[in-house]
Amino acid sequence: MEELATDRLRLPAGRAPGGLCLVQELVNTSTRLEAESDRVADLLTNGQDANRWLAAALRQWADAAGQQAPALQLAEADLGPLRRLREAMRDLVGARSGPRPSQLSGTSIALRIDAEGHVVYGTTAGGWRAVAALVTAEILLAQHAGTWQRFKTCPYPVCGIAFYDESRNNSRVWHDVRTCGNRTNLAAARGRRRMSEAGDAVDRSQPAADGSRSATSPA
Repeated sequence: MEELATDRLRLPAGRAPGGLCLVQELVNTSTRLEAESDRVADLLTNGQDANRWLAAALRQWADAAGQQAPALQLAEADLGPLRRLREAMRDLVGARSGPRPSQLSGTSIALRIDAEGHVVYGTTAGGWRAVAALVTAEILLAQHAGTWQRFKTCPYPVCGIAFYDESRNNSRVWHDVRTCGNRTNLAAARGRRRMSEAGDAVDRSQPAADGSRSATSPA
């Protein structure tokens, strides 16, 4: 059974519009760190799962972008480069600066005019390079459409799920504030409490101005 990577994550919101959904799908084939849950298992660890995912992702992309889905197959040798491309894209989206993914260098994008006068884009490459070419094309189109700046990855260290920020002022941080947001806020609160308790302990151990110690301190 074919399944889209983003569908299994059950995002509360944040589906990428148009062909940008292909970039979201690629990033969401796993979380940033490998998880034990089947719901977020890495879909690019074996050829069967990877090709099942790719077929569904390309159909979704074709419908969203108004293009024809290419007939692509991934070999075992494609999986390693494709996983590296995925993590490079996750880092690129999260950082917005710094080194660019070398996997996107030299990608092959093909353009043609169809019978109705529409520009049709695709790729003449195969395997993981074909996915890289389509991802490159969608990033370019999203940048020109103004949607790229709203495409984000969750900053929670073990997460990294890709989502589209639909908020009015582009202020969304977490893919789901109820999970990653709450965990981060709780961890920060615990850290502040520990620092406060450590500061109180230091204060109690310091001599008072008259040379005496706190009543709770040993004589």
